[in-house]
Amino acid sequence: MIDSSPWPPWSDLRFDDQERDALVVGGGIIGSTVAAVLAESGWQVTLAQAQFTHAQHLAAALTPVISRHDNARVRLARLATKRASDYWRRLGDAVASPCGAIQLERAPDDRRFLDLHAQVQAFNQPEWAHWLDQDQASEKAGLALPRGGIWYPHGWLVRVPRLLAALQATPGVRSIQTEVNRLDQTLTHWEARDGQGQTVAQARLVVLANAFDVPALLSRSQLDASLAACRRLSNLHRVAGEITFLPQQSVAWGPRCVVAGDGYVLPAVDGWCVSGGTYAHGVDRAQCTPEGRLANVHRAKRLLGTQNLPSESDVDSLSGWAGWRAVLPGRLPVIAPVPGVRHLWAFTAAASRGLTWSVLGAELIRDALAGKPPELPSELLVEIAA
Repeated sequence: MIDSSPWPPWSDLRFDDQERDALVVGGGIIGSTVAAVLAESGWQVTLAQAQFTHAQHLAAALTPVISRHDNARVRLARLATKRASDYWRRLGDAVASPCGAIQLERAPDDRRFLDLHAQVQAFNQPEWAHWLDQDQASEKAGLALPRGGIWYPHGWLVRVPRLLAALQATPGVRSIQTEVNRLDQTLTHWEARDGQGQTVAQARLVVLANAFDVPALLSRSQLDASLAACRRLSNLHRVAGEITFLPQQSVAWGPRCVVAGDGYVLPAVDGWCVSGGTYAHGVDRAQCTPEGRLANVHRAKRLLGTQNLPSESDVDSLSGWAGWRAVLPGRLPVIAPVPGVRHLWAFTAAASRGLTWSVLGAELIRDALAGKPPELPSELLVEIAA
């Protein structure tokens, strides 16, 4: 039992029905991972997504985080990174590659300068993060970098469309392209309905992994009392962002590892290096823009120092991908049962770290349904409650 937390008693979360069928709403990184992890445990899973939004999302990175005092967010993220690493190794390098990541220190005259060397020394866990000087960082990256930084050996490069394809091909997962506008609960199961009120799926368990739309779907399903009982979900908001694809020859054929700092540049994938990412608040659409492309070119130049990047007049020829981030204050996700409702979970608010949280959250849900006590202490469970 979990004491002093907004969670129900752990025993109440156990799923005892002999028939184990689930509906996962949202087919992105989080939803697809939940579907695959449940299916691998014997569940029959329907994965519902309104549209496939990641087809052009060439690649993304998992870059670990540290702090001087190893706070709750960092401890959770470290456990999440380990879970994701263990899972992705089974999928092979064609899907995800443990290439490592460097977080470059900002220039000393940058007003946002932070002494990363002192930070990593205070963190003092070299198996997770250690300092590289400029020459060492350049050697890791395979090209000349302007400064040193923190080396994260557990950084990953992930080909997002391939990851989603692999997850959705898991035996036991059935993907359907449909909108889930409302959920109705009967005595035995949930019914998912589209905008016309037609039933599009049924299941005994539902996991909401549809990012920013989770609160709205709860409201449309007349679960306002449950939504009101969520102490965190009411603060959910969305932020748009975009990445830009740079010809690998324009960035010295690309780094061998993730190079991060003010944004990031990824190793080459299919002849392109991904540079990102922008943050656009208060916009109605997530879309690629000339301003975003130019910002990402400038990011790559600051990180890699290369002089061969496209000029300002050429950036309109570059392609990219844009999407939404679901964000909560504190940047920790919601991975929890929805209060006051049986067999309904929410997994959202991954912000920019859907890759980081995806496997940990999916396995937490799987274990709860099996009646297995969580590995997380109660104070960390409180941090990810709804």
